[in-house]
Amino acid sequence: MEFSGVEIFGYCASALIAYSLTRSSIIKLRWFNLFGASSFCVYGVIIGATPVALLNGFIALTNIVYLRKMLLQAETHFSVLEVSMPSNYVDFFLNYHKAEVDHFFPRFFKKMDEPNRRYYFMMENTEVVGLLSGFPVEENSFMVDFDFVVPEYRECRLGQFVLAQGQQLKKVTGYEQIFAKADSTEHEHYLQQLGFSPKKNGIWSYDGQTN
Repeated sequence: MEFSGVEIFGYCASALIAYSLTRSSIIKLRWFNLFGASSFCVYGVIIGATPVALLNGFIALTNIVYLRKMLLQAETHFSVLEVSMPSNYVDFFLNYHKAEVDHFFPRFFKKMDEPNRRYYFMMENTEVVGLLSGFPVEENSFMVDFDFVVPEYRECRLGQFVLAQGQQLKKVTGYEQIFAKADSTEHEHYLQQLGFSPKKNGIWSYDGQTN
């Protein structure tokens, strides 16, 4: 049994859509789904199946809208919310992600109950997608030493929105400057990608240059 080029194209488009649904990252899911739906829309046009073309064209446009919101209009899609402590949900969130927290922030659980420590949820609408923590330092500044985003949202550039170019944490808290302190080599690499540079005593500051 032989397949025509058009049939092979349709199967590939279907495979892309199916593959997108296996992605844990919300960004990868929408990118692959966008490519698959766009291809299937073209396939529908080629074979003259108007409902197929219209449905998948709509799906492609929907993916574009949400990708634009998450990657280019983060201020309309994400927010930062200060948490009143003690919080049962903070404890639940940290315990649920304990293995990854231990990997990226190996010393955090030993210092999470420091009296001056503050917590901030990163929110997508009303859903918690990440947790920030740190403490005030002298001269109206704030030191962030914990910045954890759930795996599904790690490609949404939340760090850029909250700590770097977007400066959302600075706006929410009112501090004049935000510093960071790395707890692992992975954390250092992450800060470099955001545009932070190392200063004295393991402290990092944002210099506005993304890597």
